[in-house]
Amino acid sequence: MSNVDVCPESAKKPVPVPSPDALFARFYRECWSFVRSVLLKRGVPDRDADDLTQEVFVLAWRQRGCVVWNEHARAWLYTVAVYRAANHCKLARHRTEALVADLPEPAVYPRMTQAMDATRLLWRILQKLGEKLAPVLVAYEIEGRSMPEIARALRIRLKTAYARLQLARNRLALCAPR
Repeated sequence: MSNVDVCPESAKKPVPVPSPDALFARFYRECWSFVRSVLLKRGVPDRDADDLTQEVFVLAWRQRGCVVWNEHARAWLYTVAVYRAANHCKLARHRTEALVADLPEPAVYPRMTQAMDATRLLWRILQKLGEKLAPVLVAYEIEGRSMPEIARALRIRLKTAYARLQLARNRLALCAPR
């Protein structure tokens, strides 16, 4: 019977063990698209996905001594990516949408301008009415108060309050633009 060598010389050569950096590099290449897709599914805009994917792997690189780069590390990366996406979406600068062009003129703008012009005109007219007529007109027409309440507040007789209101209305009709 012949003596058969169970382990030939070629098999006795030491198998090179990849360095931790080489293991991480391979893991990085294999998991890049996975991490990016997780970020995109979690609401990260496409324009930010590559940067955040890189940030996830920077964190992984910092933890490379503590993590074994196998299928369990993929689950760890998933968790890191989910938290990173959540933090990114919470930032106020990512909640607003950037304007891409000039905004159209709002339809309300002409009405606002007209209202402001009318307010300025009313203010000038009230200045012309004077200290006695303007408070009665404003209290009755704008504030909606009753005439007895106005008379008590201004400490005048009720008939005087009605007379001032009528006089203010007459002067307002003369001052108003036609």
